[in-house]
Parts: sequence; C-alpha cells; structure tokens
Amino acid sequence: MKKQTKLGQALISGLKDALAYEKSDKKLKTSQRTLTAPAPLFSKNKIRKIREVLGFTQLEFASLLNVDIGTLRHWEQGRRKPTNTTNRLLQLFQEKPYLAKELLGA
Repeated sequence: MKKQTKLGQALISGLKDALAYEKSDKKLKTSQRTLTAPAPLFSKNKIRKIREVLGFTQLEFASLLNVDIGTLRHWEQGRRKPTNTTNRLLQLFQEKPYLAKELLGA
C-alpha cells in the first residue's frame, strides 16, 4: 500500500469527522459574530464639516476619497449622495481623523 500524502490524510480525517457528525457522535464548533451596523448617512453640511475639520481642500479630500472633485462638490452642494462605501470612509474620518492624515502622508 502506498504512503498517504498530507492531503490524503486530511481528506480521510475530514470524511471520518463527517460520518461521526452524521451519527451524532460529534458536534460542530459554532461561533456567533455581530455584524457592524450600516454606515450613517452624511448630509452635505456634515461632509463639508468633516473636510474642514481635517483641514483639507476639496481637491485633497476628493483625492483621499478617490473620487473626482466634481463628485465631492455635488455632495457638498446636496446634488448627489455618497455611496455606502464612501459613507463608511466618512464615518472613519469623522471618528478617527488621524487616519485621513496618515493616508495622505501628512
């Protein structure tokens, strides 16, 4: 008989565990995790305030968020709303301003 490889041993062990579970001889390990709440929505005034508190120009802030300056202007004028992903970034920059400065290398 050939020597089993590590992969072969792992497969056999896994199959034995599956059979033991089916026979109710083994219980599965479970864990519970809490999901993060959705990011808050930011109004045009809040977006502008975050930018100003950070001390960035519109061009710098747009660059940091990886969006066109026109997009940022539309947000600050209330013409458009940021995406959920951008809202999460804004939340991070609001709660931990040092992150924004680290990303820009300031």
